Amino acid sequence: MNYLGEETSVEAGQPVELFEILLGSLPFRYTSSEDTILLGASEYTPVPGLRRGKIEDGPEKRNADFTIVLPTSNDLAQRFLGVLPGVRVPATVRRYHRGDTGGGGPEVITTFSGFVLSAKFQKKGRECTLTARNALASLGRIIPSRSYMSSCNHILYEPNTCRADDTSPLNRLSAAVVTNQVATALTVPGVNAFPDGTFDSGYVESIGTNDFRLVLSHVGDLLTLLTPFPVQPATVNAFRGCEHTIAACKTDFDNVLNFGGFAFVPKKNPFVGPIV
Repeated sequence: MNYLGEETSVEAGQPVELFEILLGSLPFRYTSSEDTILLGASEYTPVPGLRRGKIEDGPEKRNADFTIVLPTSNDLAQRFLGVLPGVRVPATVRRYHRGDTGGGGPEVITTFSGFVLSAKFQKKGRECTLTARNALASLGRIIPSRSYMSSCNHILYEPNTCRADDTSPLNRLSAAVVTNQVATALTVPGVNAFPDGTFDSGYVESIGTNDFRLVLSHVGDLLTLLTPFPVQPATVNAFRGCEHTIAACKTDFDNVLNFGGFAFVPKKNPFVGPIV
C-alpha cells in the first residue's frame, strides 16, 4: 500500500514522523518512533516527550505558528537557553507509514518546512517549546526598500550588494582558538594582532556550527559579544566590522563603488528650520 492509502486507511496506518532542525551546519534529527530510524544516510533518534502542534495547511493558514516540544535536557533545547542562535534555524517535518513498502521503500512526505522563531521554557523549565513558521509565510510580507540615509543600507559582506571581501586576511582572522568565554566576553588570542576596534560591529562565527554573534567591542584579545554562545566554541572565524559610513567603506575596504548609502544627504531639514 502507498502513502495515501495508508494515510486514509481507518486501521492500517502506522505513521512515523521525522524532525530535522539545522543549527547552521549542525543537524539535529529526531523521530516520533520508539526506534532509531535510518533514512538514507541520516539517522533519526527517538526522544521521550517529543511532540508537535497542529500543522495548518492552505494559503489562509500558512502564517499560523507550529510548535515542537522537547525536554529541556535535550541537546537542541540547550542551544536555546538564554538566547536564540545567530543563524536562521530551518525546521522540517517528514512523515511516512511503516506499512508502505511499495516501490522499494516507504514514500516520505514533507508535511512542514519553515524556520524556528522563538523558544519558550515551560513546566517549571522542564519543557522547551520551539515555535516555527512556514517558509511560505515570508512571501506575503512587504519587503522594505532602501532607506534614504547617509549610512550604508547593505549587510556587511553580502555578496550581491556590499561585496566586501570576507576572505581577505585584512578583514578576517581564520580558525582562531577560543581560550575562554565568560558571559559575553570571548577571549581569542590572535585578534590582538589587529588594532583595537577592528572587529567592532563585526562578528565571530563558530566553526562547526556556523552560528555567529555580533561583536560590540574589541580590545586586545577580548571580544565583547552582543549575546554569548550557548556553548564555548573551540575555534572561530572573526570578521572585521564596519561603521557603514563612506569614510569607513573607503579606508577599511576600498569599496566605495558598492557603498549603499546616500553619503551627501543635506544635514539641514527645510521642514524644521531655514535652509540658509
